[in-house]
Amino acid sequence: MEPVAQPPDPINRAREVVRRMVNAGGCAWHESQTHESLTPFLVEESAEFIDAIERELPAELVREELGDVLYQVLFHAAIAERDGEGYDLDAVAGSLADKLVARHPHVFGDRGYMTVEELHAEWERLKEDAAGAERGSRGTLEGIPSGMPTLARAAKVVERLKRAGLIEPGDAAGHSEDPLRAAIGPDEQRLAETAIGDAMLALVMRANAAGVDPDRAMRRSVDRLAQRAQAEA
Repeated sequence: MEPVAQPPDPINRAREVVRRMVNAGGCAWHESQTHESLTPFLVEESAEFIDAIERELPAELVREELGDVLYQVLFHAAIAERDGEGYDLDAVAGSLADKLVARHPHVFGDRGYMTVEELHAEWERLKEDAAGAERGSRGTLEGIPSGMPTLARAAKVVERLKRAGLIEPGDAAGHSEDPLRAAIGPDEQRLAETAIGDAMLALVMRANAAGVDPDRAMRRSVDRLAQRAQAEA
């Protein structure tokens, strides 16, 4: 009796589809792409996935957008394999699994349960160990890409400085009558989001009226905050 054919593994099937398109004799457009040329598509597909989540679209549409993000990963891995860059999808997945296991000893090791606060501190120590650096030598803002979208980078910088105890974001306004303070509370997340979003939009409109680039203004302000907080550490 012949063995029953097993259905193809979906991930491997997707990988083979992309491989065929990328390699010679496949798709001329795919064959001509590079990591650099695909960068805008990775940004766009990630944005569309985020948009689907934030708009609370049906699960099948979120799944489709997530598939487009996976397509970008498969595409880059296929290019690396085709061009002999020394890695393929298996290597990407294997190194990712190794890193996740190494950085989660409370799950895969003997560290036991850890709180979110403990995990933040442990995370920095584990990254130092992985880099072969001395404990405490890793800079507070090290590893934050300068090319991140400005607002996302600002949020990342503030979070890192807060974790390091260098700033207290709740006191940033500098005065108790700040109207946003009253909006922020454990049961008022939606209200806080609306109030802060409206305040930020108002600032963008003020910048427009003043002929100021709000993106540049934010970048420079974040840089000043980082320099000031680290100088006072």
